[in-house]
Amino acid sequence: MNKKKRIAILFAVILVVAVGIIIAVTSHQKEEMDFDEFADRFEKSANEVLGEDLKKVSKTEVAATLTYGDQTDKDRTIYYRILKTTFYDGDPAEITGLHTEALGVLFPVDSMDSCEEMMIKDWYGALYKKDDKAFLCWTYSPEITYVLEYEPSKIDDSEIIKMAESAEIEK
Repeated sequence: MNKKKRIAILFAVILVVAVGIIIAVTSHQKEEMDFDEFADRFEKSANEVLGEDLKKVSKTEVAATLTYGDQTDKDRTIYYRILKTTFYDGDPAEITGLHTEALGVLFPVDSMDSCEEMMIKDWYGALYKKDDKAFLCWTYSPEITYVLEYEPSKIDDSEIIKMAESAEIEK
């Protein structure tokens, strides 16, 4: 076999392998599912499992996220999240104190390293910590819960508590 033929065969083999790898990688990539599609699929699956016993009790979603950052130190960022719960068959009056079920859309409450219960003005709240993340949470009403997320190694807890206590509800 002459040299040109060997190079051509080697090039063809490399090209076929490269195309195969590209096809394999792109066919195995999962497309991200938007929340509404996920919720629809979940509801259909739940309906298949529970049948007529299925009823939507409530839904909590992040209504807004405000980001506060320090221009000189990018690690000093505070995320101020507003959680909104819509009650369907559920009873908002059953929620007394901090609405911990709503917090589940942001973090698993039961897996936190610590929880310090407190009052933020007249509202029930708690400071949850896990590794170098902290979440100061308080419930204004069964439908509305607020969360301040930050890194306690970068921002002192007392500063975040002051920030939360300065919150005013518009009437």
